[in-house]
Amino acid sequence: MRSYIPWGHVTALVIWLTVFGIAYLFFENLQAPKIAVIQDGLADSEVMISRSWDGHYYVQGEINGYPIDFMVDTGASMVSVSYELARAANLPAGRPTSFSAAGGKFLGEIVSGQDIKVGGILVKGLSVGIGMQGKVGLLGQNFLRRVEVVQSGDKMILRVSTADQTRIE
Repeated sequence: MRSYIPWGHVTALVIWLTVFGIAYLFFENLQAPKIAVIQDGLADSEVMISRSWDGHYYVQGEINGYPIDFMVDTGASMVSVSYELARAANLPAGRPTSFSAAGGKFLGEIVSGQDIKVGGILVKGLSVGIGMQGKVGLLGQNFLRRVEVVQSGDKMILRVSTADQTRIE
């Protein structure tokens, strides 16, 4: 007896798998947060960030010269990163502490004296919390309270106040 392979069904299955694969990749890319890239030519004392699809503001920055993607988080008391990002940025070991976040409490560390840069805005000597989860850091109040934050429509502007031009690199 000869086995019969329904080639029409196999072809239809391959077509559907291809369509669903392309749709998955499209929506996966669409759901990634839109991270503002600071462009040369803008005022060094000002950073403009567009709102991402998820309603948050993301911006590229640096900790001690190491590139980090940050989510601007006005509810976070300090700049915070994961252990993975802290190791990559060569942050030293910090003092153990307990953090409270929206997801509950967790143990981590605080490292003092770190330099945080977003665009041309450099704030020196900040504490950084280490221990949160994720590949995106939080740009918290210890950075944000040293700059002027203006939100209008779907844009956020971080600006060095004219009273404190020493933070401009």
